[in-house]
Amino acid sequence: MASAEAEIAAERALLAEGGTGGDEALGGDVPTVDLAAGDEAAAAALWEAATTVGFFQVVNHGIAQAEIDAAFSASAGFFARPVEEKERASPFAPEANSGYEFMKQVRPSTGTADQKESLQITARQGAMEGRWPQEPPGLRGASERLLDSALAVGRRILSLLETRACPKLAPGTLSRAHTLWGPQGQCTLRMLHYFPMELRALEALRADGGGRMHWRAGPHTDWCCATLLFQRPGGDGLECAPNPRVGGPWLRVPPQEGAIAVNIGDMLGRWSDGRLLSNLHRVRLPTPAECSPARPRYSIAVFLQADRDAEIRSEKHPTITAGDYILGRIRSNFASGPAPKRQKVAADAAA
Repeated sequence: MASAEAEIAAERALLAEGGTGGDEALGGDVPTVDLAAGDEAAAAALWEAATTVGFFQVVNHGIAQAEIDAAFSASAGFFARPVEEKERASPFAPEANSGYEFMKQVRPSTGTADQKESLQITARQGAMEGRWPQEPPGLRGASERLLDSALAVGRRILSLLETRACPKLAPGTLSRAHTLWGPQGQCTLRMLHYFPMELRALEALRADGGGRMHWRAGPHTDWCCATLLFQRPGGDGLECAPNPRVGGPWLRVPPQEGAIAVNIGDMLGRWSDGRLLSNLHRVRLPTPAECSPARPRYSIAVFLQADRDAEIRSEKHPTITAGDYILGRIRSNFASGPAPKRQKVAADAAA
């Protein structure tokens, strides 16, 4: 998968530099786009946001807050169970990119496992067979409803970007390439739980490795066309690097009431021949104040990944199917070979 390897070079370069992941975030707001502004105005605002900062938030997207709250409630109920129960309820299947994982995702930027657990729901026929948790009872319904709604929003965003990003594509190509629950589907919903951390554990982690910086989630780009991220008030920590063409400090992407955070992924960067670029982003460690008392961070990501048989045709790169592209990225992030260094600070809190 030489093409996938080329597109994680930015992440691996950070590891070569000691895994610092860039400077401390200096703050500042990423742009907010009003999707109720009308197609022409929304398309212009999305393009401006995507080609400058590269990370943005959308409001007036049409998803009811009650639907989002139901998914977060189901997520918290699932993650509250012991690790062994969660593993039995939804065993992780790498070939399906589905199921529960506990500190298994290793970023090429750090060589260490992210300080989190997740439930990955891939919307492909058979991918969740034997992996739908029975507890809490409403988890499946809440997940499927949010996937449906998020796909509708994501398709609109892709369509509004398509004319400028991929001018040679037939209108609607990007939207049609993303489906749910068919034999070729690759869109996924990931429920995420970042472990609470006591102050003494935070101090120990910061002192580890001779000044090496650590993260709840190491700096990375996403594999998909676009990611829609749902955050909760008080769940701070998401930070993004600026668009490589623009430069500047890392910025915070704070939870915003009624908003969805959106970023461009590597797949759309390739499809657009670099007219759009994906952003490095990360989840920082909690601050001392966020450790007193220790509190978790929850988020829900919906990754718009084109169907496996969709062909990503580019003037600058060889044609590749979206299935082969994603396979290369999975292999790069769930490392094989010698076991990477894994921090143990969160194990007790998550058990």
